[in-house]
Order: sequence, then C-alpha cells, then structure tokens
Amino acid sequence: MVRVVVLGAGVVAPAIVYDLADDEVSPHVDEILVADLYEERAKAVVEDAKRFTTRKKLEYARVDVRNVEETAKLLEGADVVVNGIIYYFIPQVMRAALKAGVHYTDLGSEVPILKKQLEMDEDYRKAGLLAIPGMGGCPGMINVEARYAVELLDKVEKILLREGWIDFNDYDKLGIPLPVPYSLDCIFDEFMDPVEVWEDGEIRLVEPVRDYEVMDFPEPVGRQKMYYIEHPEVWTVGEVFKHKGLKFVDYRISFPDDLFLKYKLLTDLGLTKKTPVKVGDIEIVPRDLVRKLVMETLEGKEIPPNDYDVMRVIAEGEKGGKRVRITVDIHTEWHKKWNLSAQAVTVGTPTSITVQWMATGRIKAVGVKHPEEVIEPLPFFEELKKRGMKIFVEEERLL
Repeated sequence: MVRVVVLGAGVVAPAIVYDLADDEVSPHVDEILVADLYEERAKAVVEDAKRFTTRKKLEYARVDVRNVEETAKLLEGADVVVNGIIYYFIPQVMRAALKAGVHYTDLGSEVPILKKQLEMDEDYRKAGLLAIPGMGGCPGMINVEARYAVELLDKVEKILLREGWIDFNDYDKLGIPLPVPYSLDCIFDEFMDPVEVWEDGEIRLVEPVRDYEVMDFPEPVGRQKMYYIEHPEVWTVGEVFKHKGLKFVDYRISFPDDLFLKYKLLTDLGLTKKTPVKVGDIEIVPRDLVRKLVMETLEGKEIPPNDYDVMRVIAEGEKGGKRVRITVDIHTEWHKKWNLSAQAVTVGTPTSITVQWMATGRIKAVGVKHPEEVIEPLPFFEELKKRGMKIFVEEERLL
C-alpha cells in the first residue's frame, strides 16, 4: 500500500497528481492526498485526477505548512510527501516530514535554502528516511541527464545546462497580458536574484537576465535566446562531479521575447519587490499588488496547452584519450491525455517517478541526497518514455 501526500495545488500540482493517479504509468500508487492552504484548489485537482484511475483513493485537505505540528499530523501514515509549495517554506515541511517519519522530495529552491536542507542529513539518516531536494524538471530531471552525460566520459571539464522552451498560444487573443508558465513568485525571484555560476569549485555570481546566448534546438523549438536565471543545480552538479575534473557549470533558459520583456519591465520598475512602498498615506507591497492583478486576469479562463520543451545537457571532456562533447536532450510535448502543458509535465513527471521509487524502496539511500547522487539514469529514462518523452544522445569529437 503506497500513500503519497502532495502539498500545494498550484500550476504544477496537476502534473504530479495526474501522473501519480494514472493507472497506466503509475501502478504502484494506492492513495493520494492533495493539501493546500486553499482547500477548494486541492479539491479541484483531486476531482480532475479521478479521470485517470479506476481503483485509487484520492482525497483533499486544507493545510498551513507554516505550522509544523499541523503538517506532521497530516503526513502521518504516508510513505512520501511531495512539497510543491513555494520554496520559502521548505525547512518547515522538511521538519514536519521528519517528525511524521515520511520520505521527502520537493521541486527545488535556491542554494542558501538547499544548504539548510543538507544540514538535516544526519537527522534523516538516523530516522532511516530519504530526502531528495529539487526533484522536478530543473532542478531534478536535468541533474539525472547530467549524471548520464558524465558517466559517458572518462573526465569531464564543462557542463552546460540548458532549457529551450516555446509556447504557441496567442495570449493577447486569450485576454491574458502576462502568461504565467510556472510559479509567479518563482519567476519574479529568478528575474531579481543574482545567478550562481560554478567555476573552479566556487560559486561566482552574475546578474540575472542581463545578457543572452543564442542556441539552436531541434524543431519546433528552433533558435532561442538563452538567459541566466538562478538555479541551484548548478552548484549541486558542480560539487557532485568535481572529482571527475569538472571546472565549470552554468544554466540558461529561453524566454519568448515578449514574455521576457514584460517580466523584465516589471522587475526594472521595482514592481516585483517584496518590501512595502509608501503611496500617499498607505503602504503597498508591490509584488502583492502585481500578483493579485495578474491572477485576476487568469480567473475563469481556459488556457489550452500548446508548448514544447527541450531539456539539454552539454558535457565536454575526455573519452578514450580524445576530447569529446556529449549532448543529451529530453523532449516534452504538451500531454494530450492529461491536457497539460509541456512545462508542467516536465516538472511533474520526474517528481512522480521519483516518489514511486522512494516509496517502493527502489532507491536504497537514506539522508539528504541530490537527484544526481541516487537516481539511475537509464531506468529513469525508460519511465520518462512511458509518458511520451523522448531522449536523444549525441557524441561529437572535439579538436
């Protein structure tokens, strides 16, 4: 009997829950509980997910993850908890999972929070529990890709983590001035916060989204402008594989030009700040106001999934005495059965696969571990293929 708790019912939650619920791809799951601060959102995800199972028990509940005791009580009797709440509350949920005796995973955070998570390693080991921080798309799936590329080399010098994404929707016609492909707060933070580049064993900070490189992806993604945004897997991949000679890791993602300009304008105007600004006799937190107005534009509107994502790892190093470049691409198209975007599936599916491996004991490790430390790439890729994702590997000789 495998019981999974999913905390959070936001943009990505349906992809996690649908995958867990789908009898065709997730036969090991028996019970799923979805909990959110807003119970009606959790209920909506659960009711939709029931379409994909004939036998599983799906429930919903309200929870405030800021309350560790309340969260721990909710988790009692579960095998694994997926923390899909915004990463500000990761430490509280990790403590609750430890208290409840439940394995833990989340969708990623930032390096300072990740370092705090690693401080719980001994506590999790003593409890015989496993925590895998950052097991979504990136971080998560891309970490496993990086491990696979590294395993094909005798020595690795450089790893480039890239995500090429394209959305074919006409949002002006949909009446949506600002598309929100994933967590709005997460996007705001990514446009504001300094970005880590791992170089020679140390973190070097660069400005976010201030410059770009151009990269060609297979169609339909094509040529894209790639921007620096903050991603913790740069640090973890660097630390995990530095013993193989690794000297450099960075991450870039593509944004459609109009979407990039809109988020950059909001950032440059200070409208994504979290600190109050005095306007006349009242104080307003700019981000709170923008978030409220943005989410109001999305209410009651059906946004058809119509996107495509390529998660790419480029590793350069030596193999058999020759300099080589390994490129690993994972392609995700929007999911027709689940009616979900490629962006959502790219995050949710790796999480679901990992949860099931944790619950069934396929991953034997305990403590706090990075995805690239404990997830075997080839079996993982086979699970991705069952969900319609495609994996391409190319080896190229360098001069």
